[in-house]
Amino acid sequence: MRLKAGVAVALSLAGLLSVAACGGNDPADGKATVAAPAQQKDQGLYDLLPDKIKQSGTLNIAAGHNYPPLVFLDTDNTSITGLEPELMKAIGQVMGVKVTFNQASFDSLIAGVQARRYDLAVQAMLDTPERRGKVTFVDYFKTSSSLLVQEKDAASVASLDDLCGKVTAVEQGTAQVDDAQQQAKKCSAAGKAELKVLVFPDTVGCIQAVSTGRANAFIGGTPTVAYQAGQSGGQMKQVGQPYRFLPYGILVNKEDQSLVKAVQGALQELMDNGSYAKILTKWQVSSGALDKAMVDGGSA
Repeated sequence: MRLKAGVAVALSLAGLLSVAACGGNDPADGKATVAAPAQQKDQGLYDLLPDKIKQSGTLNIAAGHNYPPLVFLDTDNTSITGLEPELMKAIGQVMGVKVTFNQASFDSLIAGVQARRYDLAVQAMLDTPERRGKVTFVDYFKTSSSLLVQEKDAASVASLDDLCGKVTAVEQGTAQVDDAQQQAKKCSAAGKAELKVLVFPDTVGCIQAVSTGRANAFIGGTPTVAYQAGQSGGQMKQVGQPYRFLPYGILVNKEDQSLVKAVQGALQELMDNGSYAKILTKWQVSSGALDKAMVDGGSA
């Protein structure tokens, strides 16, 4: 994730990325926060778990590491922190098991859950009809997509339609790849200047591209776009209006319906006892709170 040294721009960007990818446990503004209390085991939910999880006492979870404030590397550059790890640890406590996080690329999550390499996966994945044909989602957060640009481009970009003639960065495997490609076709059909789409394997590459001027914009999830803008010291701006509001979901193998019920029940318990709200408040994303733990609740 680190940039090559040697030029002032690279050094400046390295500082920016170190905040984004290697932040500590505190939210972006450093305010004191109250962590959610330890959870009590719910025996009924524990009983729903598959035997292999009961025997190991551990949930094997695929997770990301570079999508702040939902998930990013802690100060040791090894363990992960953020909304998703904290929420999954609390869900594990309610079910009476520990959690183990395995770093995995975004576009490998569905296949990994289908092949049972992981019991669960969580990495800011939208619950969409196409994906629901492959895995079951337990929805934990509502989100949208937004645009991040350099400060110099903020006055000229307010929507996807303004990206004609520009270069846009998107993360591989995300819905934003389709958004950018569809907009590129619209630009061409309207006889406008070409929209060039750069697809990166992770969010860090996208942010680096915008910061260095290789790309004019990054299309990503609103929580991380807002976070990156806030961390940039005014170098980057979130522009336009968020669009496509859908929930993020925890991925579960479609054949493991008892595990689906256990995860849904644990999440609902966190919502009912106030812990869910405390976790979202800590990471300053309370606007994404759901009222109820839903299964496959995303719309088309």
